[in-house]
Amino acid sequence: MAAHPAISIVKPSGRQYLMLLENDGRNERQLVSWANLPDWVLGVVALRSGHTIPRLSDPECISLGVWLLWMTSTKERVTAETAVVRTTLTNAIIPFIVRGYQYPSVFAPDTYFYLPLCEEHNDAPGFSGPPPLVTQIQYLGHKLNLAVPPLTSAALLSFVVRREAWQDTVPLSSRISRLPTTRQEAISRDLVPPSLTQEDVRDFHYHTRTRFFQHDVTSERLDKDWFRLVGCHTPSAEERRLKGIVYPLGTLVGNWSGRIFVPDLFVHLNAVMDQRIPAVSVSLVQERIACTFEEHHCLSFSEPLGAPPRRDGLGEDIFNAWLPQDMEITRRSDGLDIFDPSTGRSTWYETYRPNRRSPYSTQAHERLSKGVESQWYRQEVSDPITQDDTDDADEYEDFVEELPSGVQDIIITGQTCEKQGEAWGYYSYIGRIRPWDGLVVFLRIPPLLSSSRIRLTTNIATPAAGYSKVTFTNVVLVGRWRDTATDEHAVGFEGGFVLCQEDEVNSASMVA
Repeated sequence: MAAHPAISIVKPSGRQYLMLLENDGRNERQLVSWANLPDWVLGVVALRSGHTIPRLSDPECISLGVWLLWMTSTKERVTAETAVVRTTLTNAIIPFIVRGYQYPSVFAPDTYFYLPLCEEHNDAPGFSGPPPLVTQIQYLGHKLNLAVPPLTSAALLSFVVRREAWQDTVPLSSRISRLPTTRQEAISRDLVPPSLTQEDVRDFHYHTRTRFFQHDVTSERLDKDWFRLVGCHTPSAEERRLKGIVYPLGTLVGNWSGRIFVPDLFVHLNAVMDQRIPAVSVSLVQERIACTFEEHHCLSFSEPLGAPPRRDGLGEDIFNAWLPQDMEITRRSDGLDIFDPSTGRSTWYETYRPNRRSPYSTQAHERLSKGVESQWYRQEVSDPITQDDTDDADEYEDFVEELPSGVQDIIITGQTCEKQGEAWGYYSYIGRIRPWDGLVVFLRIPPLLSSSRIRLTTNIATPAAGYSKVTFTNVVLVGRWRDTATDEHAVGFEGGFVLCQEDEVNSASMVA
């Protein structure tokens, strides 16, 4: 702790963040082992973030500090934290979760599906907090403009792993004995699902866990995070020479499990109305969220669905996940036939199956081979190549080689599996992915209660480990949700969520 007097003059920087993002082992040893970055960043976050301060005096410093906290957190370090340290940290970052609507969550306003924007709309408002800051650094002899990574994602991840570490040591309440022991007992009692059993609660409390940021992967696995930083900082930019693949095709395909944080409704509303109320006073209830996702691609021989405009004309309908209202979906063996009543036109979305040699149907594969036009690119991407530094550090070229995939648009569908649906409730999911930055927006819809649906907005966080020919595995989805019933110009009922791919899916996706 002797280094803490330096906290008042030394700030987290984009250079430290990039060193961990581009780490192949040596950077980590320098920052973690030699410079003792984990202990230093604990002090930075604890001292510069305060639960009594609703607005940040140095948002760039705090965002980078919380991201460094997440990237240097390991199971061993978090487990070893004393109760005082862990409580101080969680109290410092809880405002970014409870009042996440005040802080950056996305790289560009979520009210827009079509980007780039006109320059006068560069600071257009969104419903997921303000846009991230842009910073400029000298890195490896180059002057780079970077988007400061959105604060709320790192805050959620840092909070969740510490909450889970606390759960490891805390016994369940004795009230659990009132629940049926197993699902079979619940059925014998004629309990109507969704209904919890002791088995369900124990599994969630002790075994549903978030993966830590892992350093034993090569930096190429983190390229999409790099491309968002260097290519997604100016929503009006027409040319983005450093922009590469921000969403590898097939990333979401598979089974996902995690937790969603639901605040006490009335306390949440009071805290929205009165910013003097400390964020730590807003209790958060955890619920398990588990689902299976599929990807459906509009290929080059079809015309994608339009994203309907908002009523005020400023952007597209984010409250319906940028999808047409009242659209009709017919599921077929190889994809979705989607009818848009506003245009009277049907669009075909081919289901993407990454575990096959050809991820599309034979007919789609043949049509794709005749010609390719797309906004999306396949995962085969070369490393960014930088020319030798010149006398003028600004005179350089970077380029990324990308292979067109033929994908023009991506729609995601999902549903709760039977085991988790019986316990926590059945939901269906539908969403869309914004090609500009890979932002994913879902609607979570309960059966027969479409008016109670909520919107989930998420960034795909750093992959932890593993890679197959087609898609990243062990990816973390982290984001924010809010209800869709509240007026779009008001702060709604909202919170955060974190999902991880399940191990059995990760193993299966490694098969060619």
